[in-house]
Formats: sequence, C-alpha cells, structure tokens
Amino acid sequence: MQLAALGAFAPEPAMKVCSSRSTLLSEIAPSYVPGFPPLLQDADNCTLVVIFPRSRRDGGEVDGSTMVDMPFTKAQKIFRTHCPSSDATLQRLEHIESDDESISMEMFQQDIRSRFVEILSDSGLHSSQFASIDRDEDFLKIWLPLDGPVIEYMAEVLKYSMPLRESVYETIEAREPFPGGEPMENADAERVVAFSEFTAAEKSSFQDFRQVDGIRMLHHWLLEWVSLQEMERQGVISCHFPCPNVEELSQIHNAVLAPNKWLKLSFQSSSILLRHYFGEEIAFYGRFVYHFIAGLLVPGVAGLVFVAFHMLVEEPIYDHARSFCCVPLSIWAATFLHTFERKTARVKQLWGVEEREARETPNPDYDPNHTGECGKVLSSLITIIFVMIYVSLISAVLAWQFNQPESKFFYQSSSIIISIVIKAGNFLWTHLAPMVVQLENHRTIKGSDDKLALLLAGVKLFLANFPFFYSCFLTNIAEIKCGDTFDEVAGRVWPGFNESLLDPGVKDALLMYTFQKPPLYRARSKESICVKGCFPVHWQHAHKYSRTNCDYDVVANLLTYFMFLLGIELFFLVLPIVIAHWEIHKEYSRVRNNLGDEDLPAYSVLQLEAKKFKYCFNSWGGDRVNDWLDMAISYSIVACWGCLCPTIAALALIAMYVSLHLRVYRMLYVTRRPVPHASAGLGIWLPIFATINTCAVSCNVGLGAMFFEPMRNFTFGQQLFIFLVAEHALLLLQATVSFFIPEQPSDVNNIKYFNHHVLGEFSRQRSAVRLRPPPKRPMNHINLALHPEPSDDSSFETDCSGGC
Repeated sequence: MQLAALGAFAPEPAMKVCSSRSTLLSEIAPSYVPGFPPLLQDADNCTLVVIFPRSRRDGGEVDGSTMVDMPFTKAQKIFRTHCPSSDATLQRLEHIESDDESISMEMFQQDIRSRFVEILSDSGLHSSQFASIDRDEDFLKIWLPLDGPVIEYMAEVLKYSMPLRESVYETIEAREPFPGGEPMENADAERVVAFSEFTAAEKSSFQDFRQVDGIRMLHHWLLEWVSLQEMERQGVISCHFPCPNVEELSQIHNAVLAPNKWLKLSFQSSSILLRHYFGEEIAFYGRFVYHFIAGLLVPGVAGLVFVAFHMLVEEPIYDHARSFCCVPLSIWAATFLHTFERKTARVKQLWGVEEREARETPNPDYDPNHTGECGKVLSSLITIIFVMIYVSLISAVLAWQFNQPESKFFYQSSSIIISIVIKAGNFLWTHLAPMVVQLENHRTIKGSDDKLALLLAGVKLFLANFPFFYSCFLTNIAEIKCGDTFDEVAGRVWPGFNESLLDPGVKDALLMYTFQKPPLYRARSKESICVKGCFPVHWQHAHKYSRTNCDYDVVANLLTYFMFLLGIELFFLVLPIVIAHWEIHKEYSRVRNNLGDEDLPAYSVLQLEAKKFKYCFNSWGGDRVNDWLDMAISYSIVACWGCLCPTIAALALIAMYVSLHLRVYRMLYVTRRPVPHASAGLGIWLPIFATINTCAVSCNVGLGAMFFEPMRNFTFGQQLFIFLVAEHALLLLQATVSFFIPEQPSDVNNIKYFNHHVLGEFSRQRSAVRLRPPPKRPMNHINLALHPEPSDDSSFETDCSGGC
C-alpha cells in the first residue's frame, strides 16, 4: 500500500474514488442548504476517514520549519497504547530518536504519518486518498470490508459480541422449561436471539456484520495501536470520523423529519434507524426524550386547562386546584423513571447491550504516575466554594427583589435579572467544570465524561432550582420584619397601612401572617411581633386565601426563567445549523472565485462531512453531556415546581417536541458522524434522574404542606409532621410499585434464562469441534450402594492412581 506521506508535503493529484455518480443532497433532505451544487458520492467502500493537513507551501496549515520540542515524548503519547506492539512501533521511528534535541515539524510529522501507514498496512486494511476541494488537506479513506478474514480476525481478537443466527436455535432441543427449535418472542412479538463473542471458526452461526459493527471494530483496533485523538491534538491530523451513509441518512430523515411523521405517536422504528447509524447510546437518548414528551402529554394538557380555568374562577378556587396538583405531580415524578426502565428492558435485551461498553477509550491525559486522590479533594473543594459563592449572590438578588416597591422598574425587571444570574452561573461552571475534572486524572474517556456529567448536573441543577426553593421555603424565615406593635410592623411591610381603614375580617386575615417572638429573643430586643416573609400583597383586600408576595414572585421568576431556558436552548440548536450552512457556502464560493465555474471540482459527501462540527463537549455539533443536561434541567423544573405554574408543562411539551426534531436535524446535517457507542440505557444519568425524582417528591409535598393554603398558616410543627408523613407515603408508594412491578418484565427474564441455556449448548458444540473429550476413567472400584456387600466393606483405600 503506497500512500507516500499522505500528501502532506508533496501533494498528489486528486484521486477519483469509489464512484463517479453524483447524488443531489436535495434527494436526502429538500431543505438542506438550498441551492447547493450536486455532491460526488465518495463514501462507498469507506469505514473511517482521517484528514491530514498539508504544509503551508502547498496551501495547508502545517508550518514545516517549526521546531518540535521533546519529540519522542510526544510520539509516545501517540503510539504508547496498551498494545504489546507499541514498543516496536516506537523503535521503527526514523527521525524521532530522543528528547535530547528538537526536530522540525516536517520531519516529526513525516515520521508519525509513515508509522501510521505501516499500522494500516500490517492490519490488512484497504486505503486510498484524495485532495480536498481547495487542496489544503488530504483525505485518507480506510475501508474494513464487512466480510473476509480481516474483519473476522479483528472481531475474534477484540472479543466482539455478535447476535446468533436463528438457525442456531434449530439445533437446540426442547427441554423443560425451555422451548427449542427457534428463538423465544418477547411481549412485542419480536424474536430475541442471544449474543456471543465472535469466532471465525463458527462464523456461519453469527449474523452478518453491519457497517456500525465495522466502524466500532476499526475504532477499537486502531486504539490498540495509536491514539487518533492525540494525533489530532498535536496537529498531525485535522480530524477523523466514521464514513457517512447517504442511504441511512435519507431513511432517518424520512422517518423523523418528514412533515407527515411529526405527529406520530411512536419512536420505536426511528430509534432502530438511529441505532444502526449513531449507535445505541444516541438511540436510547432519543427514546428517553420521546418518553419524556409522551409523559408530558397529560401535564401539558392540564396546564392548558389551567390557563382557561384561571380566567374563569376566583383566586381561592384556583389556588386550591394548584395545591391539589401536588399529589398527582409527585406520583408522576415518582413513577416516571420506573416506567422508562421497564419499557427499555426489552430493547436492551433485543439489542444485546449493557449500561457500559465492554471496551472503553483510554484518556490521553491520564498520568499513571499520579493517583488523582489529591485532585479529587481539590475538585470537591472548588465545587463547594463555587456553590457557596452562587448561593450568596442569588440570595442577595432575591432579597433585593423582595424589598423593591412593585411600581419601580427594577422590580418589574427582577425576574429577567434573576434568569440572567442563573444562566451566568451555568455558563461559568460549564467552562470551569472540565478543568476541575482534569485534576482527578481519569483513566478512560468514559470515566472522565461521567464525572463531568455528575459535576455539571449536580451544580447546574442546584443553580437552576435554588432560587425557587428560596422563594418558597426560605423567604418566610429570611425576610421577616418585626416591631413593638402590629401597627408598627404593618407600616414597614405595607407602605401606607392604616388600621382604621380595615374591616375586622381583614385584620384577622393579616394577623394570620404574624407571630410572636419567643421570650428569649424578646429580652434582647424591644420588638415582640413579626410578620412572615410571605404575606398578602394588598393589605386592604386581604383574606384567608389571598395569594402572597412569594407566590407572585416565584411564579413570575419561574415562568420567565423557563421561557428564557427554552428560548436559549432552541436558539443554540438553530444557530449551529446556520453557521454550518454558512461555512460550507463560504468555502465553496472561495474555490469558485479562484477556479471559476468551468474548472470547479465537484464537492463530495466526505468533504461536506468534514466541514460539520465535531460531537464533543461544548461543540456547535452538540455533545452527550449537554444534550442530557438540557433535558434534565427542564425535567427538574417541571417535576419540582410545575404545580406552582401548571402552564410550564405545556410549554415544556411544545419545546421538547421541537427540540427533539432540531437535535435529529443537527445530528444529520450539522454534526460530524460520531463513533457509534454500544452502551444502553441512561448510564450515569440514571442516578441523576433518580435524585431529581426524589427531590421532586419532596418539593411537591413541601409546597402542599407549607406554601399553599390551608396548611401554610399551620404551626411549623404541624407542617413538618404533614410533610414527613406525606413524603414517606409517596416514597413508600414508589417502592411498592417497584416491588410489585419490577423493571424487568417476566418475558425478559424468561428469554434471558433461555438464551443463557442456548449459549451453554452453543459453547459445548464449539468445544466439541475444537477439543478432544478427556478419556474415560474406570470406576469399578467405587461402590456407593445403600447396602454394599460385606466383601465390598473394606477398611483400606484402594489405590488406583495407576489404573484399576
């Protein structure tokens, strides 16, 4: 295989690869880049693309004259993997010998690229290259055919798990309680086959490899030899990505984004297509978003009903209706996660995946010389300090809002200011958290991402929900006002207060929001009577059921922040689409101006894919952590505070539905195809959502016991008793549901045991082919009869070590 230097410093004419047919992108998605020229279909016979920049003298970005310090250490970061042959790769370096002296960037990259080509050659992979449209980069196409000895060898070495063919079940005899002759069907009428590690000797027993299998195996195989991420970090390559599949892109678009599919009530077929293209991890994310949307249907419709209900009834009736919502919303939050886990148990079994991948990508930043224990302590300390600073700041802002007169502009704008403070805290932590995670020195990318998810989720969920928790439960304590008499303290709370203008019933209602200071505190201060932080807004028209200032403030803050949150999320989903389209048009226009329309080469599918954004943290192309986090924050707001303003459930329903389709569009046409990971379920997000559900139960019960009428005027001891009883009752209900309705349905358990039996039979059949059974040993000297003959009852032990 000759790919001399990959064209980095001696460019070759662009190669015509794969196919000469062109495919109009409008055939895939009519709305994608209107007016864009036809695309050359060059993604056939392609598994992975690695893009190498050319030198500056050839139009690229690599400055060959730059000196590289510590070249051998940098080469070790690229080639020093857990593969035993890594040392042999380093020994074959021609120009990089040690760290004693620097070498030029040209010699450094030439050496690294040559060794990379040798790895491809030794692996038996097909490769070809061509120049980009503006001739500043070289595209290296790596192809792993889906049949043949190469992929079979890789699958067996990597112990890759593959589904068995249904024909294997024909050899399985029926044995109670297991059937035989065919796979068992689950409750969805789908045949579920077992998964086993692939072996070339029994390849006829396994289903055919898919493109997604080839991508995974090639990715894991190359990780045994070289770190592509480190090559990208050091500028040896510009990027790398799995080859796109135009036909599968079209199928996903037609199944999800076509106008006639927007109102369909099932995401099952769409998730299967997402699985084949993006892997199980993203497919399960799509299923969870759709489960969230389906779960919001009832609260969303109820929210719309509440809008009309509020306009037709008086405030006391509306407040009672809101307080009644606390119970069903608590039950909804308590069972939301359980129903999803039960629904997806069959899917996990059908797809043969677990919560975590068997093979994980090593972290290039991992330092084996440090345990990371001190870093973990330091990261916890930084997190606590950040949260404390935020709590102080947001508490000051909320106190400022509390003391502003209603007529002033700053009070009317306070909800927007609070929303900005929350988002500012989120923005700062988004950029600080990755640096904090690096202190912990994680061994794998998955471990680092999981810790980043925990840090971001824990802090951001707290930042988003604390202002509402403060307004509902802490304002009564933090913002009390006291005086010698009721008239004195009332004048401080309600400007212009005049007791002579009050009806007797109104004064009694106002006195419900006061309390006497304990004798111990009266001795220290002359002030003996206090008004709680939450009180009726209008003193002249107060009654027992009046809405308090806390109620008005928290609803305004909640509605403003939630609309702010959804608006920003949708904005940052649309903006990358615009940027991606602009960048593609800009490059094509630049080449057209230089070459003219007649000499303009055709833009290809792979070049278009290379211009998309990478799927990584804080990228315009999105990332796993922020995609989950956006949904977790929206879910926490609805689950914890939805009964305060039922309308937000309807807003969340609409926004999440639009967001799902925008994210699918982004993944298809804005995001560079990511490596398809095989993890299933929620992973690290399962305990995060479980914590949200527990907090939601506590918040809803707390609102009913302490914030809403009639219990808001009970004594604190009564409120605490009601809260503890109701909360434990709902948590007991949640545990009871989980106990009597397990997460794994009975058909999943039956199929699991049957397929385990099939794998045992299959393993014995494989062993019978490869291994000779052990010779039989005579057992004539053993007599285990219940009534042995006297002659057999010997007092000595027969030695048959040499045979009997």
